[in-house]
Amino acid sequence: MSDFLEQLFQTTKIKEFVPLFKEAEEKYGSQEEFLKEVTAYLPVRLYEHYYDDTVPHSFFGLMAASLLAQSLFPEDSRWRPLVQQSWFATKERKRTPLNLDNIEGKSEGDREQRWQHFQETADGGDFQAAMAWAKPFFKEEKDRQFFRRKLLTYALIDIFQGGHKFLYLFQAWRLAEALKWTHLDQIMSPALHFMIVAPQDHSLSLFVLKQGRSKVLNSLHSNQGGITSESYDEAEATFLFSDGPDESLQMLEKLANSGASLESVQEVLLLAAAQALSNSRVGDWIWPMRAFHLAYCIRQWRDQTPEEKSFALMIAAVLLNQASAKSREADQNRTLDEVARQLCPLEPFSVLRSVISHTDPYASATAVYAILGMDDSKKEELFKTLSSQAVKNDGDMCYGHDILFMHEVVECYKDLQLPQKDRLPVAAGFFLGRVAKKYELFGTYKG
Repeated sequence: MSDFLEQLFQTTKIKEFVPLFKEAEEKYGSQEEFLKEVTAYLPVRLYEHYYDDTVPHSFFGLMAASLLAQSLFPEDSRWRPLVQQSWFATKERKRTPLNLDNIEGKSEGDREQRWQHFQETADGGDFQAAMAWAKPFFKEEKDRQFFRRKLLTYALIDIFQGGHKFLYLFQAWRLAEALKWTHLDQIMSPALHFMIVAPQDHSLSLFVLKQGRSKVLNSLHSNQGGITSESYDEAEATFLFSDGPDESLQMLEKLANSGASLESVQEVLLLAAAQALSNSRVGDWIWPMRAFHLAYCIRQWRDQTPEEKSFALMIAAVLLNQASAKSREADQNRTLDEVARQLCPLEPFSVLRSVISHTDPYASATAVYAILGMDDSKKEELFKTLSSQAVKNDGDMCYGHDILFMHEVVECYKDLQLPQKDRLPVAAGFFLGRVAKKYELFGTYKG
């Protein structure tokens, strides 16, 4: 199948790509079998010798596509997110494949000693040496669990590109587990390469560690309290508009002292990140988007000690504060609900599809508000509509972040308890209505 995948991912003409992808649908039969073959071919080719603002994103996008396809799309439409990101992959530069088979695994010592060797080689920027220590961890379940927890904590410390190292690794582990560890070396290789070779930024993590607040937040793990509307407003304003990371950490301490639970504080960070996305300037959405992804991931990350959970929460808070400072248009929230109260469309679903396609974010938010005011049965249709609009856009417009965002929004909306959770679909509508559009694939694949 490698010759077929070579042909599929090397073509640059849409009218050649679409028939090939439809042939792939027939060849593989299921999205899972397609991904198993793709993970043996594509990820080892998606790396750079030096990383700056350009990071290969299409494999990250395929990971997001696999999540969204399973969560919202009916059986006959589940290829759509995958074709979107596969078309994006044809446009990214392919390097000479990393020859992982020639890297001989090293397993001298116990788990902690092997991890120390991995960390030392990773700190030195030596991918091949680090991969030699990583490979034996992939073989047994207990080794995988140990390495995953250590690796994600290690990546979380480095906030280069807004925490993308952590995000890439987190999604790679999710895909590998979903594929029952098939081609695990290959799946992990581009995320590990990016983590090890790309520049490092430990500025926020060093600040957090110097503050020594993790023990102060211990009460979060036993607290059972929620968040009042007043506390939410104060916390959101602090996370989004305070002058530096120290005030964000002080706010976490204040919430802990008020009796708020860890879960409720995680909800605040998610909703504040969604608001930061709506507050962002045109073209600067990537920073709050990554802050949202990170807030989502730490909420999903279960196998941590209480101290590690506290540290992850602090990183999420200060990263959100930094993302807001880098991206916001004004020192106050963009009040989309005021527009909605003035104009509620009579046919909100038709309007929503139209205004997103025509890049009218305020009208998109208005339509979402109108649908949220209808009965609950319409909410599932709302999320399907938003997801379909995200997949309609070509993958190189948002690099998979839009479809990952939609998956996360849907999952969070089901679980969150705070009444402010309507901000999630509103932020999604505003974002999808605002980003640049290109429908080259949509018209050809649909036809």
